[in-house]
Amino acid sequence: MKSKNIRLKIIYIIFVTLIPLSILKFIDIQKQFNESIENQIEVNSDIAEMLSNVFVNFLERIWDNQYTIGISITTHTNWSNASIKEYLNKIKYRDNNLDMQYYWATDEGIITTDLYSDNLEIDIRDTTYFNEILSGKEKAVGNLQHSIISKELIIPIARGIRVDGKLKGIVINTLNVNDMEDIIPLNKPDDKSTYGIIDKEGTYVYCSIKNDMSLEERKIALDSPSIMALKGQIVRTSARYSNIEGKDKLEVNFPLDEIGWSAFAVTSIEELLIDNRQTFTKDIFVLVFFYFISFIIAMFVSNGLIRSIDKLKDTAYKVIKGDLTIRTEIENDDYLGDVGQAFDSMIDTVSEKVKEVEEYNELKSQFLATMSHELKTPLNIILGCVQLLENCDIEDEEFESYFNKYIYMQKQNSYRLLRLINNIIDINKLETNHFHFRPMNNDIVKVVEDITMSIVEYTKLKNINIIFDTDIEEKIIAFDSDMMERIILNLLSNAIKFTEAGGKIEVNIKNTEEVVMISVRDSGVGIPADKLHMIFDRFSQVDSPLNKRAEGSGIGLHLVKALVELHEGYISVESELGQWTEFIIGLPNKVLDEFYDIEDSNNPVNAEKIRVEFSDIYV
Repeated sequence: MKSKNIRLKIIYIIFVTLIPLSILKFIDIQKQFNESIENQIEVNSDIAEMLSNVFVNFLERIWDNQYTIGISITTHTNWSNASIKEYLNKIKYRDNNLDMQYYWATDEGIITTDLYSDNLEIDIRDTTYFNEILSGKEKAVGNLQHSIISKELIIPIARGIRVDGKLKGIVINTLNVNDMEDIIPLNKPDDKSTYGIIDKEGTYVYCSIKNDMSLEERKIALDSPSIMALKGQIVRTSARYSNIEGKDKLEVNFPLDEIGWSAFAVTSIEELLIDNRQTFTKDIFVLVFFYFISFIIAMFVSNGLIRSIDKLKDTAYKVIKGDLTIRTEIENDDYLGDVGQAFDSMIDTVSEKVKEVEEYNELKSQFLATMSHELKTPLNIILGCVQLLENCDIEDEEFESYFNKYIYMQKQNSYRLLRLINNIIDINKLETNHFHFRPMNNDIVKVVEDITMSIVEYTKLKNINIIFDTDIEEKIIAFDSDMMERIILNLLSNAIKFTEAGGKIEVNIKNTEEVVMISVRDSGVGIPADKLHMIFDRFSQVDSPLNKRAEGSGIGLHLVKALVELHEGYISVESELGQWTEFIIGLPNKVLDEFYDIEDSNNPVNAEKIRVEFSDIYV
């Protein structure tokens, strides 16, 4: 019964999961359609802009040629009208398949030509382009009109020729609308788009799919977006009925600011819908097929899952009873292969933890034995010294020397005992979360420097050179100054203990964007590479505690690491055996906003703390 419920739940989960996926797919289809519209509008924008640039560049070439011809005519002041007509009849504008005749109009707006009839005079004074040039413009293009001579639809292109600011005449070309194909590229940039050019009066000068319309048929609607483009605006329309093709279109109108015309590119929405409808049908079919396949897969998966779950359940019951040798026997390629392997790894981890607890208890016993030795030795020395003092003859001349010697031994070993006891107490406080952490904003550079300089006398006793260096003179961060003394003094104490006479100790501070790095480096005996990973472990020592080269409890560096981590910092160690050892501390580069006063960093380092931390250094 339970297996059946599991199977139904799996199938239910799979199909419930597919429902939002289906919804997302429908949303994605709508999004794709909207994106296709936006993409097509961008394509049309590029087409309209390209068309604008091509036509304007063509006009500029015509105007340049007209200027050259006009200057040539005005330079020959002795030419008669007959000479000018003869000159113009000899030259034509030729570009690929395009030929255009040049005409010369006087400053009074009269063209005389023999091209179609002897001494035919054409009056252009009522044309817009003549009046634009007369009003001061150098270049002008007339609106689409019937040719007076041939009655064909033409576009007049004119340039005024001025000498010393005075209009001497106008050079004119007429472009037949049927020749627009020679100007506009025949290969359409986009198969879906129709494009063309509209003049100032809202007349289609050119249309890529229908350029044989009469002048009346070429007029655009009064509400056409092209009207706004003729006023200098780029107009993008996502849905509009096209008079040319009789369909709803996406349209972009781009202004030709130089002449006050506009270029357009339109695309049928119906074509976009056809493309998207095919995609939609395909997606629906795939979705239905996916539902069917998912049901089949759900049946197979549920059977495999039930088998794997039963194995996990049986194994769990045996582990509860204490059998840590049992395994799920679920293979990696099983449906719950990863879960089974993780479950087996968990059993392995539990087994290892049990062994670690046993090893920890054994280590703890060893530690207690070590502590007994460490406590008895200084106590016996203290008692022996006291006995010697009691038996000492006060009248003896060497009394003062003996007295000072034994008193020193008493104090030194008392400090050792105090340091050991303090460390044990602090470890217990950390374990029980009773350690008081009081961070304050303070100058870390000055605090570390003061601590370093306060132990110079100890380094001199062993003939060790100590160096303090920093890349920043002052750095205010949040830290507990008492803890920082414990940390730095402990590291310096270790450095002195393990550094031979003539060696050196370097304390460096480096400021970075995220942390303040404090390093303590000595030229001592170093640490074996295979021992570095355990250097911060509690009760761990590189050498046996019975090795008199350096005595200790093995909890100092563990305590240092714990104090650094209370500051949300880190500590690491690097070493080369027989050469050097370096401890690196990283403290967060931050201050406490709630504290407005900076802790006084001029307080000297407590001498008593130094004596306690350095109690196991013998010279």
